[in-house]
Amino acid sequence: MQTLLQHGFGVRDQEYLKTEYHDGHISIHIKTKADKLRCSACGSANVIRKGKVQRAFRTVGIGLKPVFLVAEVCILKCKDCGKQRQEKIHFADEKKHLPMP
Repeated sequence: MQTLLQHGFGVRDQEYLKTEYHDGHISIHIKTKADKLRCSACGSANVIRKGKVQRAFRTVGIGLKPVFLVAEVCILKCKDCGKQRQEKIHFADEKKHLPMP
């Protein structure tokens, strides 16, 4: 599944958690690898996790089924710049969002 995520969907720095099939669509659950977490403001790796949220990203379908990447997005507190923000998801547009499937 990791190869499909990388080559099929362009997802890197994420690890596969599980796949769910329901209501006519496919949900692939992922999260950022711990060693890849960085402050989205300054880029520092000197961060602590302060929580997490789920975000769904619609991607290309498989056959006639819509596919959603459901990411576990960490809320990070940076020890260097002091900001607390969600981690940056490299494959996502920061200004767009979809309701959870």
